[in-house]
Amino acid sequence: MIHVKCCVGSSCHIRGGAKTMKTLATLIAEHGLEGEVKLAADLCLENCLQAPNVVVNDETFGGITPDKANDFFREQILAKVAHAHSRNRNDQ
Repeated sequence: MIHVKCCVGSSCHIRGGAKTMKTLATLIAEHGLEGEVKLAADLCLENCLQAPNVVVNDETFGGITPDKANDFFREQILAKVAHAHSRNRNDQ
């Protein structure tokens, strides 16, 4: 399971954090990854100067504005899903 947290606290919200989260939720659903990616909101990820922030498996990424969400999804989330699938195939 890949864990993704989007900050929706005040600094992140002002810079589009809620829209970033909505975009990521849509992309997760479009790719049928609801069972592999857990998306949650967080009120503060303590990285306000880099807002909006997204955490993927304990790694924090700053500046993930709504216009960057598609590329971020592809580069950070889809890549981790593909890596997990590859690992699972190799373990069998």
